[in-house]
Formats: sequence, structure tokens, C-alpha cells
Amino acid sequence: MKYFLLPLGCAANKTDAERIAAVLEQAGFTPATSEQEADLIGVIACSIRKSAIDRVYGRARNWNKRKKQESLVTFVSGCILPQDKKKFLKIFDLVINLTEVSKLPQMLKEYGATVLPILPEKFWDIQPKRDSSLTALVPIQNGCNKFCTYCAVPYTRGREISRPSKDILKEISQLIILGYKQITLLGQNVNSYGLDKPKTELSFAQLLDKIGTMADQASQKIWIYYTSPHPQDMTEEVFLVQARHKSLANYLNFPLQSGNNKILKKMNRRYTLKKYLKMLSQARKIIPDLTVSTDMIVGFCGETKTQFKDSVQALKKANVDMAFIAQYSPRPGAVAEKRFLDDVPLLEKKRRYVLLTEVLKKMAKKKNQTLVNKTVTVFIETASRKKGKVLGRTQGLKSVELSGQPELIGQFKKVKITKADAWRLYGQLVF
Repeated sequence: MKYFLLPLGCAANKTDAERIAAVLEQAGFTPATSEQEADLIGVIACSIRKSAIDRVYGRARNWNKRKKQESLVTFVSGCILPQDKKKFLKIFDLVINLTEVSKLPQMLKEYGATVLPILPEKFWDIQPKRDSSLTALVPIQNGCNKFCTYCAVPYTRGREISRPSKDILKEISQLIILGYKQITLLGQNVNSYGLDKPKTELSFAQLLDKIGTMADQASQKIWIYYTSPHPQDMTEEVFLVQARHKSLANYLNFPLQSGNNKILKKMNRRYTLKKYLKMLSQARKIIPDLTVSTDMIVGFCGETKTQFKDSVQALKKANVDMAFIAQYSPRPGAVAEKRFLDDVPLLEKKRRYVLLTEVLKKMAKKKNQTLVNKTVTVFIETASRKKGKVLGRTQGLKSVELSGQPELIGQFKKVKITKADAWRLYGQLVF
């Protein structure tokens, strides 16, 4: 049987898909080049965002039409709220928890699949089937204890659990030996790593320090990233470690969510704008040439026009390079969905989204234009759709387009930036 996996949502779901793919291939399944030729289709779903769940229902309807004409088995896993799980049980053949993924082949036998026997493994112990030989995602922590009122993560992934550091360091070591160039440490709240195992496990800063030391000693150049941190748990020690190692990228995703303290409190973010800006200033002083991105939500429950203006001003004060802006949508089971009225009209949410995006666009363009005529290191990632062009990213994850052939993919190159707009840099190779 041929399988096709569709991971939706964040990078955590992508790395979950890599482990599911590994289990399926151990059991004798082969990957399909498209969902049309697949006998088995699996969705790694994301109940965190309504848009991602809406996509699941749309695709499932099409697959169920196919089942009337041909043999097809479908399953769903990933971040699933109880309310969504009940609905999925009606439209998918199987709904499976991530903790039970190693049992998936045996479950598929009931649908006529011929499977090879595999040994049951804990989810994190499964060796992932990576879809890249250059970049890798490494989960270090799962779940969240923060209970932000807009968020469903604690109800889909549970409370915070830190993966054993010895297993993380072993996986990083293997990736370095295999020649990987870019590694991202993943977690719903990476800088709470180890807090669930006091006195028996490393702190996030200590783990980062060990990984930095390993990567610094590698024969190839490596950039190490981490995402996502929470300002409440961030410490100066993390910034100091980041500055100490050449392999730890000068990049920080630092979610703000709102620029108004009352809205932050309503979101249960447990920090103020003043504290956030102070930590951001600290990071910039410690880490040279730091590139910063943030996350913002517009139209949260009860957000007034004045409170939204606070977010606009806060984004300007933070002076970030990039922001991931979302319009608030209630998720079943989250505290906000139960306790607060979603009273900002959709059109107003869209207006605020457009306005904040325009503010970001001006800031990003101004920041990017400071790089014109400068030479930066770029990791070449892929060929562009434009003939004779390739795309890469700076250490700060800024997109760069330059002339070049596919042979450059996977290499670090010096590039002189010749032009810049809000979302992309343009340059030429320096020989």
C-alpha cells in the first residue's frame, strides 16, 4: 500500500508526521507521490487554528467520495480537541493518538492491509523519516502549562513534558554526523524545558549550551534555532548562551500577542508590555545583530479600538523584523471560548489585521533596506520558480533571492544584498 501524509498547522505537526511516516515504512508501506495515488491517507491535524480544522473537513469530504469508487483508508492524528475528535470519528476510518502511533499498522490490518511486524516504541523513540537531508526539526518538549485563554494546546497536547536530554543530544549528534546544516529545537514552550523535572534534568539554557558546544565543534557550518519560547519563562542566561556559541543563530521569535496590558491579562500571558520590552532590549544588548520576530493576535475578545492602537504602538516600539499576525478565532475548549464573548466583528478583525500588517510592512522594509550593499551569509534552500534563480535565508531567516543554479542548494554562501523590499532581500554571490 502507498501512503500520503498531510501535516497541518505548526512545525510540531510536521515532525510528528516524520515519525508516523517512519512507522508506516517499517511496516512495509511506501510513500505516494500524491494523495491521488495513495491507498492510505493520514492527516496530522491542528485543532489550535480553526482554518486548519476547516481544511480537514473539506479534504475528508473529497476522500469519502473516492471511497465509493475505490479502496481508500483514511486516518487522523495530531493536535485534536475532544469536540473535533467526536466529529472525526464519523468521517475518518481511524482516529489515533500520537502515543499510539506504533500500533497504527496493526489497526490497518483490519482494513485489509498486509503489514510487517514492528516493535512497539514510545513516540519520541521512533527514528523519524526526514524529508530533508539538510534541515531537521528536533522536538525537545511537548505540551504547555501556561493555559493562555485563547489557546487549545493544553487540551490537545496536555501538560508540559520534557524529552530526556540524553535522547535529544544523541539525536543532535547523529544529525551533525549526517551533515545537517540547519536544526530547529521544537516545543510549545521550549524555555520551560526541564521545569517538570526539577533537579533531575537540564534547564533550557543548559541544554542549549551543550547543543551549541556540539555544533560549534562540527566539521560543517550549522545554524541552530529554537521555537517557540514564552516571555514568562525567558531568562538572561538563555541570551548569554546564545551569544556564546557561533552555531546558535542570532534569531529570536518572541511572541507578544497584544500591546495592551489588560488584554494580556485577559489572555493569561502573565507579563506586561514593559517587561516584554525590557527583555527584548536585554536580548539585543547581549546578542549582536539579533533578528527578531513576534506573534500578534488582533480582535481578541473585548479588544477595543484604543487597545488595538496599543498593539500598533507596541509593535513599533518592539521594532521587530517580522511578525506572524492572526485574527482571533475561538477554539472549542479554550478558556476564552467558554468565558468571553467573541464580540469583535469579523470585518473589524480584518481591518485591524490589514492595518497592523501595513505597519509591519513599513518596519520590515526599512529594516531590510539597511542591509543593501552589505555582504551577508545565506543558506541556499531551494530553486526559485524563476529560471536561473535560487532562494535562501540569512541567519535571521530573511528570505533572499539570487542568481544561481540548483547545485548551490545546501551551501552557505556570501551574498551582497543589492535590493530589498518588506518581505525579501535580493542579492548576488560574492566570489
